[in-house]
Amino acid sequence: MTAAATFRVDPSWYWSRERAAQEWEHMWAKVWHMGPRAEEIPEEGDVFVHTLGREGLLFVRMADDSVRGYYNVCRHRGNRLLLAEDGPVYAPQFTCAFHGWVYDLEGTLVHAPYKERFDPAVIDDPACSSLRTFRVEAFAGWLWFTLDAAAPPLRDYLGPLADRLDAYKMERATIVDYKTFEFACNWKTTFDAFNESYHFQTLHSEILAWGNEDAPITLLGIHSYMVNEYGKPSTLYPEQEALNPQLEMLLTTNGIAVESFTGKATDVRRAVQEAKRARQGQAVFPYENLTDSQLSDAYHYMLFPTTHFNLFPEFYVALRYRPHPGGDPEKMYFDFIMCAPMEAGETVPPYTHRVVRGGDEPVEEVLKWGVRKHPIVDEVLGQDVGLVEHVQRGQRSQSFTDAILSTDERRITHFHENIDALIQGRSVRDLIAVNPVEADAHPGT
Repeated sequence: MTAAATFRVDPSWYWSRERAAQEWEHMWAKVWHMGPRAEEIPEEGDVFVHTLGREGLLFVRMADDSVRGYYNVCRHRGNRLLLAEDGPVYAPQFTCAFHGWVYDLEGTLVHAPYKERFDPAVIDDPACSSLRTFRVEAFAGWLWFTLDAAAPPLRDYLGPLADRLDAYKMERATIVDYKTFEFACNWKTTFDAFNESYHFQTLHSEILAWGNEDAPITLLGIHSYMVNEYGKPSTLYPEQEALNPQLEMLLTTNGIAVESFTGKATDVRRAVQEAKRARQGQAVFPYENLTDSQLSDAYHYMLFPTTHFNLFPEFYVALRYRPHPGGDPEKMYFDFIMCAPMEAGETVPPYTHRVVRGGDEPVEEVLKWGVRKHPIVDEVLGQDVGLVEHVQRGQRSQSFTDAILSTDERRITHFHENIDALIQGRSVRDLIAVNPVEADAHPGT
């Protein structure tokens, strides 16, 4: 779908309860979402509890190694079956704490106290008494899910994006850390902040010493990506020849001795690429599958409509956006998940997931990324999320009637236009059919 010149992002979409209800009915309940990592539930009876807005969901490892999705709801009176916080648990069966109904891992009701007191036509009918299921598919090491039985298969939903993600061998990774931030803003307010690089020159000006704020954008059907080149100064940065500390750090990190490096600042990116290319086939990292650009640069993929992947060969960050379970459209959950393949002999301590109120603690102190800590933590993430609640309040002002968007922000227009199309009655399949796949805007070198 080509964004119409007259398309308007209505500020009320960021706070209207009516709009939030429409999004739930036409978007959240219809599209594919990223759930837990498959590694989180390795054995039969392992369960991952996951919240999506008002829904509690269970991902269950079965005896045949498949994963089944159940709504975390007893069919008797609607009580939540597992009362644990989001995360992995073990449950060989599901027992409702209210009235003692028991379900096996197949979702079948196996015990109900005083069963004879119920209508046999209801309680003995699996359609009435078994746990309700939702669809689950695996991709890139993650368990993806949709609440819509009629949604297209996941691979069809991802379209050309799937092949691009395949190259990174994301299934080799493991979770290094996973934290959730609760912000007093609409989920789209935060999503928009991470969907463009126009703000780099103002909010992240220190990045200009080693990265490019001008990120070519490619629309891939309902999805999209942009590329930030890392390893050379932006053209906006005044010093293009002498090395700066950030570029020296990139050289050192990639095994290149600063004292023997004879190139200019603009040559560091190429040197990093060559160093990684020399290691391909000898490392756990998928260098041999990637273009030169992918070896050094940040490829930022938007998986419509609730996930971003910021991808590097050695690690990636998943940014997942969720509506708040309390139903307030001016609150949200924002998941930061760091994943990385482990080199030989490398281990990471188990992460501790928690929900952190935005602004209560510095981002760099909340996220425990170990040796894969990257300037993006201190110089990007904290700065971005520090403003989202201020943006939310500004969008509420009667003075703010329209967003004025540049070509650098066309992913935002594309994103909102597709959400609006769903709300106006287009199906997910229709949306996939009418959104064009553009030629790559970044040369990949």
